[in-house]
Amino acid sequence: MADLEEMTPEEQTKEEYPDISIIGKTELEVNTDDLVVVKEHPLEAGEKVFSFVLMIIGFIALKLSVDLWFSISLRRGPRIASAAAVPVFVSALWVIMSLWTVIENFKLTTPLSKVKGMGTKIIKALQYAFPLNVLIMLAAIVAYCVALLEGVSFYIATSVFLYFSMCYLMRKDFVKNILWTAIVMAFIVIVFRVLFSVVFP
Repeated sequence: MADLEEMTPEEQTKEEYPDISIIGKTELEVNTDDLVVVKEHPLEAGEKVFSFVLMIIGFIALKLSVDLWFSISLRRGPRIASAAAVPVFVSALWVIMSLWTVIENFKLTTPLSKVKGMGTKIIKALQYAFPLNVLIMLAAIVAYCVALLEGVSFYIATSVFLYFSMCYLMRKDFVKNILWTAIVMAFIVIVFRVLFSVVFP
């Protein structure tokens, strides 16, 4: 074995680790497939609040489903075989799972955990939850619903909404999207209007 003191760093590395490839002068080849990315925060911004809101909605759904269960079974009393038993079961499961999620999320941190001020946290959470694309699509959905309420034909409003959505989200294939819109509309008409006799607004 050659004297290590007389070798360059690259030659010493090759001598000690013959299976390692040298890239440039000092960088070693690394298999990136074996690297594990560790997130600083296990939750995203606003995820704690979202799970809490989900739990509140679950309690409301449970209250409504229990009232429905008792109103349907008023004469014979509440029964498991009642038609309202499934909503009660689903909403109860919803409450249990969301409550568990809230408890587990309380132990974790988010990117907003160290941010001071409730107002600042709310603003940053809303900015994360509603980026520009989401806001534009929400506005498009509201405009679509308003158009239907104002008496615009379902076929016209839906076609315009589908074409706009595809063009905005894809940012390309503007001519081809006309064909995709026609295919989707044809599918809606054949399946829902012809087969299931659904009355469109």
